Amino acid sequence: MSSASGLSYGPASNVVPGMLSVLACPPALCPHLEFAVSGALSATVSLTWSPQPARPGYLYAGLEWRGAPATAGRLATRLRRLGHVTFEVVEGPSPGCDAERYSYTPELGLHRVGIAANGDVVIGEAALRALLERGEGRDTLARGLHRLLGTDWDDVLEPLRRGAHGAPVTWLRRTG
Repeated sequence: MSSASGLSYGPASNVVPGMLSVLACPPALCPHLEFAVSGALSATVSLTWSPQPARPGYLYAGLEWRGAPATAGRLATRLRRLGHVTFEVVEGPSPGCDAERYSYTPELGLHRVGIAANGDVVIGEAALRALLERGEGRDTLARGLHRLLGTDWDDVLEPLRRGAHGAPVTWLRRTG
């Protein structure tokens, strides 16, 4: 299958879908964020911004894109440098790679997880073994599992996700 932009989007394609949700951004940082996203995607990006009701004075924007594998990681790396922006970047699976989600809050920093086809968080065997090998008590195991799952990030992001529900999303048809 091909798109109007000429990129091929079949199973053998090296192009993956992705979604950027800027959940809370101070208005003064919006142009800087768009510049950072444009650099990561190698395409000019102009987002449609909406007020974030869950965090008055902040704005929300969404972007769906298609790009090379690892684009989500590049986006997350650039956006976290802005500091006072809260965001999520999700990238679909590619040959040999699971889908992944990057979540960032200024308070907690960056969290990355693998994502299964049904949307569940996937925790790798090595991470689980390392947690078990610590040999610490039940409470420590529970805290470790919550950290691996990203529970603290979800607790902070969920009100912002709900606040952004129904806001416009920008579609970027072609990147880099």
